Amino acid sequence: MPYDRVLVTGGLGFIGSVVSERFLQQGSEVTVLDSMISNVIEPESLLDRYPKARVVFSSVEEFFTDGAGVPGHDLVIHAASFVGPASIVQYQGAVGHSIVSDAAKIIKACLAWDIPLVFISSAEVYGRSGILSEDSEIRVPPYYNARIEYALAKLTSEAMVVNSHAQGLRAVVVRPFNVAGPRQSRAGGFVMPTFVQQALGNKPLTVFGTGMQKRAFLGVRDLADFFAGYVADGTFDTPKIYNVGNPKNATTIEDLARRIIELLDSKSQIVHVNPQSVYGPLYYEAESFEKLPDISNASALGWSPKQGLDEIILETAEFYRHNRDTRGADARS
Repeated sequence: MPYDRVLVTGGLGFIGSVVSERFLQQGSEVTVLDSMISNVIEPESLLDRYPKARVVFSSVEEFFTDGAGVPGHDLVIHAASFVGPASIVQYQGAVGHSIVSDAAKIIKACLAWDIPLVFISSAEVYGRSGILSEDSEIRVPPYYNARIEYALAKLTSEAMVVNSHAQGLRAVVVRPFNVAGPRQSRAGGFVMPTFVQQALGNKPLTVFGTGMQKRAFLGVRDLADFFAGYVADGTFDTPKIYNVGNPKNATTIEDLARRIIELLDSKSQIVHVNPQSVYGPLYYEAESFEKLPDISNASALGWSPKQGLDEIILETAEFYRHNRDTRGADARS
């Protein structure tokens, strides 16, 4: 490391843009692939600042047709995906096919050109509560909705990535836990930017249900550092799964709301609402009431998260003091 030429799918999205910048900052040439459906930055944000950035406007399906798209790169990070528990509702029935089909095309291309792959999955795959480790059992509930379709598609894609090791694929799977930070839009139903923007406007913070749901928030810069600083070439020899999260940032959603109000000196109040009254009858909360990461595998590589919860909140607030949430027009007020 550093890698000379990196391809990041979904590279103008929340996670993808920060990951792209992290590699550019360490001197890599980065090809950013983005369909401009879920982008949170404009291409000029990278092109004007980084001479080694290249942006390709394309879907994964088009770019990777017949195993093409990756020659000349020495790392592929697949960050493109449907995002947000609220956003995916409108695509239910198509979410699974898109995620699995895109994964299949990228696996085929990386196999053909012997290029290592980082597949970004989701902590949603666990489908249950608790402190979750990579060898924890997966739970599939006896019913389906868009959120479960998403989780099953990510899980199927994980299996494809891991099983393709037998054909020579060099790859790892990453399960991020509640990534948050500047640029994250509230449009997808993400709680951190929603609460922060509500607090900045002195509007009620809309806590779903009891607010006793527990999450551990990971700063997006910590996630980018994991990719850029700790996923070395030898890591791909074994198709391992890595939880990437910050157990020290565990909090209930109610306490998160209170902390945001306090830190931002907001006049907002907390109100408890039914999420389906906000996002419609097809919206469902996560199966994991408590979603907390065991990060032993990632820690074994030498990585540890650095950003505390207050820092993530304050960085997100500072961003939205000076920038619009361009994708948040359809989000809760």
